Amino acid sequence: DVGRLRQIAKVLVRHGLGYVVQAWNLQDKFIVNLLVEKRDEAQGPPPDLFARICVVLQELGPTFVKLGQILSTRPDLVPSELCGELKRLQDDVGPITAEAARGVLEASLGRPVAEVFARFDDEPLASASIAQVHTATLEDGAEVVVKIQRPGIADTIQSDLNILYWVARQIEQTIPEAEAFDPVSIAREFDRAITKELDFNYEANNLERFQRNFDVDEWRSVHIPQVYRDLSSKTVLVMERLRAVKITDAARYGHDMDAIAKECVRMLLKQVYEDGFFHGDLHPGNLLIMEDGRIGLIDFGLVGRMTPPMKDRMAELFLNLITQNYEGLARNLYDISRKNGPIDYPRFEADVCELADKNFGSASLADVDFGIIVRDLIEGAIRHNLRIPPDYTMFFKALMTVEGIGKIVSPDLDLLEESRPHIEAIIKQRYSPERMMKAAVDTGQAFVKLSRQFPVTAH
Repeated sequence: DVGRLRQIAKVLVRHGLGYVVQAWNLQDKFIVNLLVEKRDEAQGPPPDLFARICVVLQELGPTFVKLGQILSTRPDLVPSELCGELKRLQDDVGPITAEAARGVLEASLGRPVAEVFARFDDEPLASASIAQVHTATLEDGAEVVVKIQRPGIADTIQSDLNILYWVARQIEQTIPEAEAFDPVSIAREFDRAITKELDFNYEANNLERFQRNFDVDEWRSVHIPQVYRDLSSKTVLVMERLRAVKITDAARYGHDMDAIAKECVRMLLKQVYEDGFFHGDLHPGNLLIMEDGRIGLIDFGLVGRMTPPMKDRMAELFLNLITQNYEGLARNLYDISRKNGPIDYPRFEADVCELADKNFGSASLADVDFGIIVRDLIEGAIRHNLRIPPDYTMFFKALMTVEGIGKIVSPDLDLLEESRPHIEAIIKQRYSPERMMKAAVDTGQAFVKLSRQFPVTAH
């Protein structure tokens, strides 16, 4: 991976981040190449640091773009200003040739494209860092989209992952303050995420699970595209084509945007609190409005999961936000967080109360910016040696995105008020006689099992 490391060092220096190269002792190996890559002074002063970081990630390619996109959802790891910049990272790259795309497709199908598709468009509908999408028509007339993985991308990403692990260890050694964030664990978490994204079978499994979850009369307002498993593989995904527009463009087609915004909130809460399985990358490109007004979801490579105990904690947290019970909110945040050092709980609780009071103030719930509250609370938790686990931060990000999109299409959307009946129903269900009885039975069974094992263990 030395050749790739040399490319990374060149890009860092070219964008005014040469001191990083020096801190990691790369200059001895690459000084000759670096001298000719220094920034041209005629270009003027370098832009803002966070903007430069984004330019570097964009230039370094798919692995680093994906890393930036995932870090944009982690205000517990990077400053909120950098999160804002990272959200602008685009996954657009030049397309691979039609011949290369057909080569991957035919290798996956085991037969010529013409034997499977009545029509296959060589011009891609979209081109991203890991895959590109083509439209096609099956022999029965069904319109589909075909997601084709870029040839050789898995090897490139593996090389970059090796380097990221090395960089993470370098950061731990050269920046003592970074130890609290555990850079190697972050690299490992990213490794798992992007490795799953390279296997389209994983996305197909997610797609089918979403179909099952929404295949009920109550949720005919949401449409999940059909996946064609017999035509899909690790490198190819074939699914139904949705005739739809981005949610932010839907108003011009006469759709009831107030109703759609409220339905998006209800849809996300269903995913989290009923299914424990939610879309982890909601943005206008993946949140579509179909011609008949239904909400269409696409791109299921990144998902989050909520266990029953996690759902209970998040329901309590939401209820405490809605009722402005700040002491309860502090306890919720403390309970869901990982502890990275000594914690002065009274000071932490006082900080949470002050932050929440500052954000709520005398404003009505409709005027509160939920995203700002979440960012402030997460940053406050970090100051007290608390770290919020990834699935929770992914959920917060999904809520913030839905709120942001919702207020664009429906400015009067009140996220917390719309959530209230759903959260109250969840809390009520939590303390239902049936669930309390089940909890008692589970506890009793665990106690009996422990009592049987205890004599053996004690002996």
